[in-house]
Amino acid sequence: MKVSTHSTIHKRMKCFVDFIAPEKEKRDKIKQQSAEIRACIEKHAKEDGYTIASSAYSGSFAKKTGLRRYLLGKDEVEGQDIDIVFLLEDKDKDGNALDCMIHRFKGYLKKCYPDSEISNTKSSATIHFTGSKQNFDAVPLIKTNRENIQKLIRTEGTDRQSSAQKQVEFIRKRNRSSNEVEGVVRFNDCLRLVKWWRYHMQSESDVFGNHEGDKKVPSFLLDLLCAKAYDKLGVKATYAETLFEWFDYLTEVVRDGLPVVFGNHQPSDTWNWEVIDPMDRSNNIAEDWCICEIDELTYWLNDSANQISNAIASDSLKNDSESLLYLTFLFGDSIKNQCKNV
Repeated sequence: MKVSTHSTIHKRMKCFVDFIAPEKEKRDKIKQQSAEIRACIEKHAKEDGYTIASSAYSGSFAKKTGLRRYLLGKDEVEGQDIDIVFLLEDKDKDGNALDCMIHRFKGYLKKCYPDSEISNTKSSATIHFTGSKQNFDAVPLIKTNRENIQKLIRTEGTDRQSSAQKQVEFIRKRNRSSNEVEGVVRFNDCLRLVKWWRYHMQSESDVFGNHEGDKKVPSFLLDLLCAKAYDKLGVKATYAETLFEWFDYLTEVVRDGLPVVFGNHQPSDTWNWEVIDPMDRSNNIAEDWCICEIDELTYWLNDSANQISNAIASDSLKNDSESLLYLTFLFGDSIKNQCKNV
């Protein structure tokens, strides 16, 4: 399915990729607040006898896959959280092995920011700055005897093997290789489009949702699905072609419950579907997915491949308004509001 790089649909999707990315002018403020959070946690951890060997950005900010905040109409996109990982030595000053550090980090943030919204997830201490409307996650990782492999002890007591460096590099290496392909389409920008699409699909779903307490399609699962599609298909000259091929391929993967793995892995019949964390092969991202959730994601992917195909066909006939209508089925009114006149 060939799409011209001079076509209206490609220009619109280029416009939309630029729009959904976080605003560049906010990066300096993010870096300033990140530095303050790091200084706060490092100071109080040292006072309590813990040693932080290093800290670094992680998550979508480091991977360049984050989204802008946008809460208009049905497009309920909270925007990227800024993940900061803290790598701790595995024992305190008295030689005691570290346990879960999340509530300690939460306490440190409360001491430094008594008027801010401080909370926690199972894996991080969180802070929300009302003024900048920015969320930060402080993730305490504990060193292991394996190089670049850390342990995360979550609030319910379970351990997760992790590697902040390898998770970021997993995405960045695909960013770099897609940069070598002629044209403007990049892996991380396609992943941004898929993440925005996920929010719009959830806003109209009876199975998933965007509100607190709703089951959501995890961003990490989308990272792995897009990486699998990229490894199989690469990127094309246009975003429309690329997403059509990715959605068409992933429809088969999800519908047939094909394991999403990287490297050697022996499939198990324990779960309905396996999406295996490349950094921790014991971690199946889809371990709690039921058949109805797999069916819902399959429907999204299949219907979206058809909608992109329709948008491309309408564009080829110079029916720009109809082509844009099909794109709104995928991305919501935001693409119409921002890129209608391109």
